[in-house]
Amino acid sequence: MHVTEGEGRHARRFGLPVATALVMGNIIGGGIFLLPASVAPYGTVSLLAFGVLTAGAVALALVFGRLAARDPSTGGPYVYARAAFGDFAGFLAAWAYWITTWVSNAALAVAAVGYLDVLVPVNDHRWTACLAALVIQWLPALANFAGSRYVGAVQLVSTVLKFVPLLLVAVGGLFFFDAGNLGPFDASGTGTVGAVSASAAILLFSYLGVESAAVSAGEVKDPRRTVGRATVIGTAGAAFVYLLGTLSVFGTVPHDRLVGSTAPFSDAVNAMFGGGWGGWAVALAALVSMTGCLNGWTLLSAQTPYAAAKDGLFPAAFARRRRGVPTVGVGVTVVLASLLTVYNYASGSGQVFETLVLVTTFTATVPYLLATAAQLFHLVSGGRERVDRARLVRDAVIASVAAAFSLWLVAGAGYAAVYQGVLFLFAGVLVYAVLAARRSDARDPVTGTPVP
Repeated sequence: MHVTEGEGRHARRFGLPVATALVMGNIIGGGIFLLPASVAPYGTVSLLAFGVLTAGAVALALVFGRLAARDPSTGGPYVYARAAFGDFAGFLAAWAYWITTWVSNAALAVAAVGYLDVLVPVNDHRWTACLAALVIQWLPALANFAGSRYVGAVQLVSTVLKFVPLLLVAVGGLFFFDAGNLGPFDASGTGTVGAVSASAAILLFSYLGVESAAVSAGEVKDPRRTVGRATVIGTAGAAFVYLLGTLSVFGTVPHDRLVGSTAPFSDAVNAMFGGGWGGWAVALAALVSMTGCLNGWTLLSAQTPYAAAKDGLFPAAFARRRRGVPTVGVGVTVVLASLLTVYNYASGSGQVFETLVLVTTFTATVPYLLATAAQLFHLVSGGRERVDRARLVRDAVIASVAAAFSLWLVAGAGYAAVYQGVLFLFAGVLVYAVLAARRSDARDPVTGTPVP
């Protein structure tokens, strides 16, 4: 990575531990603290959805690892889509991923306020809660402005700290497990297939982030090896915590109580040890988790536009770096997320925000699908000359599973989310048209070379 004067003290490449923490920290954000209650209305059949989602997420992780070994550049899915299919596909991947990151940041901040309220009452007034959500967003942004060195430090510390209470519930809960608390297998009454699909739609948002190391590949040491290993280890570790934690909560909190819970992990700790101290401890852990997740997502939200801007596919301002971080991308992203947060509180409707969260599930599938399509393209067009037949078949099967998983994400997002997500994408097409026209004007009409 090129480091200009004044950046060297703050820019530092990530090793395997930090890259793995980035993946796990971005996947395991605030969702783990809310998921058991969110899927409880569907019954224990939701654990089956966890299994299917985990298989798909690991397949995606393997695809990103293979693509990063081919091209270890910052930008992840954007780089892979552009290399395989050209500028327009690359722009769509970058645009959709960028939408996903800043809407996700707003979602995490609003969710974090609920746990902050356990420690410091802020939910009594709408605008007090809004201010708290904005502060929660801007603190990680400031860490990013300080430089990539501090981003890695915050990410590693927050990931380690949040696993202490998570593992306490996930492992400790097994010693207090009571099968009578599980409730029915299918509590929705829609049948196994319908219940799996419905619960999966809720769980999808919590698995976003498998591409984290690939997106930041330019800041990773030995990315051809490290990105793939960090992605698979981080995804598998996150899945393990998700499954074990949810199962333990299911087995310690009675089903009828869990359905209406707003803090399921707090309820689980209280059921295990009694008293009210568990609610405070888990709330603190949730805040650490969400802050660490916001820290990582803030970095990712700037990396993809940065890579696209360097190629002329995003406004040039996004290519500016300071202390190893694309500061303009960080600033624009946190401002947009803040505006969305204010809109959410001003509207007074949680349903509006829930729809926007599902929009991120849809927009994330655009770069996921383009990345898996790029992998299939490379395998079909030239794989036979470069790899042995056994590896070719294995990689093709993994890429096909990842593609099917991505399509399932689209279906799980629902009609309203797909409709609004397509509007976001079409707005991006207009932006691309303007940028493409400017690039065309800046080239010699005869030779096609850039004009000085």
